[in-house]
Amino acid sequence: MKALVLKGRGKIAYIDKAEPELLEEHGVLLEPVLVSPCTSDVHTIWQGSPKREDLTLGHEVIAKVRTVGADVKDFKPGEIVAVSAITPDWSQPDVDVNYAHAGHNFSAHMIGKSIDGAFQSLFYLPYADKNLAHIPCGMSLEDALMCVDVVQTGFTAVQEAGVRPGDTVVVMGIGAIGLAAIMGSKLSGASRIFAVGSREENVRIAESMSDENCRVEVLNYKTLSCDLPEGMYPLANSTGSSVVNYVLSETGTKGADKVLICGGNDYTFPQAVDMVKYGTGVVANVMYFGADKEVQDEEYRNLTNAAEASDGALSEPDGSKASKKTNTVIDSIQIPKFSMGRGMAGKTLKFALSRGGRENLEKVMKLIKENDLHPSEFITERYSGINKIEQAIYDMKDRKAIKIAVELKSITC
Repeated sequence: MKALVLKGRGKIAYIDKAEPELLEEHGVLLEPVLVSPCTSDVHTIWQGSPKREDLTLGHEVIAKVRTVGADVKDFKPGEIVAVSAITPDWSQPDVDVNYAHAGHNFSAHMIGKSIDGAFQSLFYLPYADKNLAHIPCGMSLEDALMCVDVVQTGFTAVQEAGVRPGDTVVVMGIGAIGLAAIMGSKLSGASRIFAVGSREENVRIAESMSDENCRVEVLNYKTLSCDLPEGMYPLANSTGSSVVNYVLSETGTKGADKVLICGGNDYTFPQAVDMVKYGTGVVANVMYFGADKEVQDEEYRNLTNAAEASDGALSEPDGSKASKKTNTVIDSIQIPKFSMGRGMAGKTLKFALSRGGRENLEKVMKLIKENDLHPSEFITERYSGINKIEQAIYDMKDRKAIKIAVELKSITC
């Protein structure tokens, strides 16, 4: 069968693979029907490294069940299902309290990461009754496809922040996940949302969500010009961002109740800390922070040399054991001390992998369907055929679309 695999950093290729086997009786074999490349695929290809040879990519998928194991009770061959992008390892005893990292770090991020993903003609998924989801009757397959990762992740930011009725919320980054976070914030009762972004189509969609109950205002960080409110100490805005100044101005210098980080760069986090409210404010991050390779490499060299020194492998000229030095070079996320009240600001910072599994995905799809929401609007480019997945990945890398749907089988729900 044909599969799109990771051959090395920055290298992907189509190869021929043997069809997978049903490895466990709790698993299923699935035929992908509709897939979407993700920015996480881009990160895996160009910033990560293969977890094993010829790993098949892809974790956003609607699929047709071909074969089920003897222990699978809730799904049957021929059924069209949604596959949660986050698939917890349900064999681990701590999975109910630590679903994302049960057993080992990022254990729930297995599909297309540690096991073959959906960019092949047939793929295996473990724990089907816990990781597959029934699609609500009447929901389009494209809406369901956007729910498996994008909407789950955006809603995770909302849930981690604890957005409540009446809250003022800042959504940083209005890619597909940020747009989903706007949806989720509105469902949770936010009264005002500042959405930070600049891409024309994303801005249009974000602004279209504004209504009489919740004003959504887009802040274009490239063109916005705003001074720090009069009387505020300059260190209150550590990066000098006009977005921070504007939010502080619009909230009477108090800041937003919640800031959801769904995209940006290394300066996004200090900006979030600067403009969230003292005492009760929450910053919830679901963005992937890529490594600064030069800094990370220096950090690694310092730490490995220090380890050698502590083992006596390194010596001073007189033959004495070299002293172990504290590493001061860290590839880090910055937190401005002033805006954190030198450690006593009462602000809560949360970092989360998307929630997932069957229960969460079915809940999210139900909310989307009941509220007549259509995240398929995020799909701005469509292709057909497995041969087009590679092109779709490059389009995502080059930001030519918000989201892309690639149809592999012509099926309606």
